[in-house]
Amino acid sequence: MTQALASPRERSSAGIARMLAAVERRASLALATLMMLYAALLFFGLTFKYLHWAQGYDQIDYQQSIWNTTQGRFLEISHYRHTNHLWGMDFIPAILLIVPFYALFPSALTLNFFQALFMALGALPVYGVARDRFGGSRLAGLGWALVYLLYPSLWFVTMSAPWQPRTLAIPALLGAFFFLQRAAFQRASARDWGAYLGLLTLALTTRTDVSLVVAAFGILAALWRVGWRWALPPLAMGLAWFYLSTSVIVPSFYLPDYQVREGEIGAVTKGDYSEVWPGKSPQLAYYAHLGDSAGAILWTIVSRPFDVLRLMFTPDKLVYLALMLLPLALLPLLAPDVAILAAPPLAMNLLSLRPFQITVREQYQALVIPGLILAAIIGAARLWLWWRARSEQAHAQGESASSVFHEQIDAKAQRRNVFQAVTLMIGIIGVTAVTNLAYRNPVVTTVLYRESPERLAAMERLAALIPPDAPLGVTSFLAPRMMPRRFIYYVPPDESFPPLERAEYLFIDTRAAALRTERHRDFIQQLRTSDRWQVIAEEQDLLVLRQTQRAP
Repeated sequence: MTQALASPRERSSAGIARMLAAVERRASLALATLMMLYAALLFFGLTFKYLHWAQGYDQIDYQQSIWNTTQGRFLEISHYRHTNHLWGMDFIPAILLIVPFYALFPSALTLNFFQALFMALGALPVYGVARDRFGGSRLAGLGWALVYLLYPSLWFVTMSAPWQPRTLAIPALLGAFFFLQRAAFQRASARDWGAYLGLLTLALTTRTDVSLVVAAFGILAALWRVGWRWALPPLAMGLAWFYLSTSVIVPSFYLPDYQVREGEIGAVTKGDYSEVWPGKSPQLAYYAHLGDSAGAILWTIVSRPFDVLRLMFTPDKLVYLALMLLPLALLPLLAPDVAILAAPPLAMNLLSLRPFQITVREQYQALVIPGLILAAIIGAARLWLWWRARSEQAHAQGESASSVFHEQIDAKAQRRNVFQAVTLMIGIIGVTAVTNLAYRNPVVTTVLYRESPERLAAMERLAALIPPDAPLGVTSFLAPRMMPRRFIYYVPPDESFPPLERAEYLFIDTRAAALRTERHRDFIQQLRTSDRWQVIAEEQDLLVLRQTQRAP
């Protein structure tokens, strides 16, 4: 009888409520499904990209060092002039976690799997943070997990290379925040504190720049007045790790005969660091326009603030910031305290002259993502609390004294609150999904814009001409498919890379972007006319050359 008297709108609301209640009961299953779908789709995209010769050169840094370790050559790499060890590039102990799995399954696909898995795991702490912030609502947790999985830069970071060590830092940092939030708003246990520090320590091992985000955790814990145990250790660990890595550990892996190159402040223009990189530290050398050490860079920032601000907030960098915030509906702006976690990597990107660091499409956004996602969740929770309080206050002013009427008003208010919350969540998910497509989803573009079958077949034929153990010089997108290999070198060479004379063969895509620069415009012609190199195969704008016998 009551159901028959209910209006169509009320029946619709009741149906939605039942559906939401069913999802809420199966939240764990829904979350696991979302994570598996994301991991499967990204694994497919990475594998498709690799098999179609579209993966970039960054894969070489990691796969070569991992493979060499399985062959008894601990983290050996070959394609830099200043070092033959991965830790001469960056101190990344976490890479050793992948070695046993790669030893069992020695394939780039192993790296693809872990790349997709690590990023998917980030949805788990996001779910927990959002659930706790929205009054224990598992629906809110699921909604924000979906926002995280749809966030455009997450897709680009995942697809940029088959395993970026920073990707392991993303779920670790998100998990550390989950425990910090529990300490701030609930009663945390010693186990929570241990998990917090353990996850931050794990994050530290992935890249040197993560150490600054870990230090930011200490600042946030201090702002939230959680206690010195939560604030001091990450601050001390982060700053100490950054100093030791950039000033002690990484330089110790430079080759003994390598002469450190340094330039004057301001000498680097348009992001061309070829004459000064890697300097005293490969990480700091990208900021040689500010100074040749962490202290010098910091002094430039402090002593020349207006010049630094003009450097950081150019029109293209403001567009970059907008593109990072837009998929989250600008909500991180409502939680500036939590956004502190994104401040160090954002500052590093804004202080750089390299265009790669101010685009949503590169891996340099990996460490920005956790801080922005978390700030968006907290910002949305604060907005919702304000919205709900204002709505309840407005309705309270017009209520009568009847207790029955009060009960009816309360029921309607509860339904209205649920409807508004669901509408807000759907809106945020919609914004993230639309921007994901508008930014040209990398899996979609990888499938749509691929090499022709004829050119792919030519790549396979020409690659088969090169012995698997021959030292090889190769252009960017051809390199990953030529692994594993002990000696591999970058084409075209510059001051950062060993001379090509170390290679026995060259495999070159003449369409490579690096060969279209002013500096290397005549590179191919010089090879063709050189007595040192002989063209042994050529088709589809691809070249294979072999070094001729040198005179004694």
